Amino acid sequence: MDPVKFKHANGELTAPGCGKLPIIKTKDNCIVSCWKMSEEEKKRFQETGEVWLTVIGLKHPPICMSVEKPFGMVIDGKDEEEE
Repeated sequence: MDPVKFKHANGELTAPGCGKLPIIKTKDNCIVSCWKMSEEEKKRFQETGEVWLTVIGLKHPPICMSVEKPFGMVIDGKDEEEE
């Protein structure tokens, strides 16, 4: 999967050996990124229904994976849905 630059991105994460990851840091303490599957990945997902998540570190943070934009995301004091 490839990271996607999106409208409300207000920062990016970087790590040695990795590219830049566009993110939004929200006022309700979320960090959100968006990813897009290649055609091959879409085919594989269609076959298996599986998505694998790898977290590097000693603790696994709370996460949410979705095919929808996150609801209740607060951006600059306004819900995204208000725009």
